[in-house]
Amino acid sequence: MKKEYWIKVGNVDNRLVIYLNGEIIWDSGIIHDDPKLHKAVELTNLLRDGEHFHNELIFEGFNDTFRANGSEDDVAPWHFSYRVVELTLDGQGNVKEETDLIKPYDEKHYSNPNIRALNNRYIIKRKNGAFKVISNALSQQFAE
Repeated sequence: MKKEYWIKVGNVDNRLVIYLNGEIIWDSGIIHDDPKLHKAVELTNLLRDGEHFHNELIFEGFNDTFRANGSEDDVAPWHFSYRVVELTLDGQGNVKEETDLIKPYDEKHYSNPNIRALNNRYIIKRKNGAFKVISNALSQQFAE
């Protein structure tokens, strides 16, 4: 059996940037109208594997000034959904098991424009042969 680690991005409504250990590993660019993306980003070869190393995974979601109707001073919607999963594969590469490494995130709110609407940080470390989240800090900015 082989293990792989993936981020599965569901929705992005404005912009989502994903960092791992200080490097950008995926940037959605600016997206409007809240589409379902079904984007998968592989982490397997990017994670520091040793038990004495940790990995910092950050999701930053931005809300821009886009308005279909209204002024720049109006609040704007944002929606971000993602999962970080561990896949167990058999010898032929078939997925035998999919396990969430972190609690799936799926939040939709309104905020003021031109802000970082989301800043979610997870510290992932190999413990007893498996990757585990050892700490997290979730931050969201809502409309005033």
